[in-house]
Amino acid sequence: MRKSSVAAFGPERVSQLTGAADDLMLLVEVIEAGGFSAASARTGVPKSRLSRRIAALEEQLGVHLLLRNSRYFEVTEIGRQLYEHGRSIRSETYAAMTLAHNSQEEAHGSLHIACPIALASVIVGRVATEFALAHPRVRLCLSSTMGTVESLTKHFDLVLLPSAQSLPDSDMIVQRLAFAPYLLVATPAVIESAGCPAEPDALSGVDAIGWGSAEESSRWHLIGPQKEHAEVETRIRFSSDNLLVIRQAALAGLGVARMSDVLCRQDIAEGRLSVVLPGWAPPPMSIYALYASRRHISIAGKLFLSELVKQFDQMFSA
Repeated sequence: MRKSSVAAFGPERVSQLTGAADDLMLLVEVIEAGGFSAASARTGVPKSRLSRRIAALEEQLGVHLLLRNSRYFEVTEIGRQLYEHGRSIRSETYAAMTLAHNSQEEAHGSLHIACPIALASVIVGRVATEFALAHPRVRLCLSSTMGTVESLTKHFDLVLLPSAQSLPDSDMIVQRLAFAPYLLVATPAVIESAGCPAEPDALSGVDAIGWGSAEESSRWHLIGPQKEHAEVETRIRFSSDNLLVIRQAALAGLGVARMSDVLCRQDIAEGRLSVVLPGWAPPPMSIYALYASRRHISIAGKLFLSELVKQFDQMFSA
C-alpha cells in the first residue's frame, strides 16, 4: 500500500513544513502592513521575532523575499509571488475555520416539545413541521401531553404554556413568546335568544361553555373598554379543558364561550360566531416557553423559539 505524501516526509520534514507555513503567514502580515514595525503593532508579534522568522524563511528557501534596512523596505518578485500564495492559503484557512464554526451552529439532535393541543393545532404544529423540513438534522417530537410544569420540564426540552397570570418564580427559564387576546363569542342565534346583552350583568344566568369543571369555570372575570373589571356568574351547560372542543360547542349553539381571538377569527369573519359584549373581554393570555435552567437549551431549541416568536408576532398582530 502506498504511503501518504505526508507520512513519506517523516516527522522532521512535517515539522519543517509546518514552521515554513507559519513563517509564510508572517510574511503576508509584514507585506500587507508595509514593514516590520507596522506588522508588529498589528499582530502583537515582536518586531525582532518577525525579522528572525522572515530571515529563517529566506535561508530555508535560498532566496531574498524582502529588501530592507532602517529606511528602506521593498518586496522582491519572488516575495510577491509567495505573498499571493500565502494570502490564498490564509483565505482558505479562514473559510475552513468558518465552515467548522458554522457546523456547530447548525441545528441538530433531538428536540422534544410539549404544547396544549389547541395551540399545536392552530400554529405550533405548522411551525414544527416547517422547522423539521428546514432542519433535516433535527429529530423533532411535538407532544400534546400535559401535566405539571415540573414534570414536563423533566421530560421535554421546551414546554409551551398559555397563562393569564405571571408565572411564579422557579428554577426554570421562562420566555414570553406572545400576548394572546381572548373574546366572548357565541352564535348569532344564542346572542339573540339572550336578548343581545350589552352589559356584563346581562350575562348572569345565560347559557355558557366553561373550561375545566363547571364549578371552577362558572364565574367569569371580564375587562371593559376603560379597563374596568366585572365578575359574572354564568350557567355552565357544557365544559371542557380543550379549546378545540369548546369551539365546537360554541358553533353548535351550546352557549357563550371564552375563546382565543386567533381560534375563532375566521368563524367571526364568516358569520358563524359573533362577539358578545363588544368592548368587554376575558383577560388575555400570555404564551410562555419554559425549559429547565440546569439544561442548556440546544441550538435547535433557540432557532425554534426564534421562529415561534416571528410566527406569533404575525398571527397576533393580524
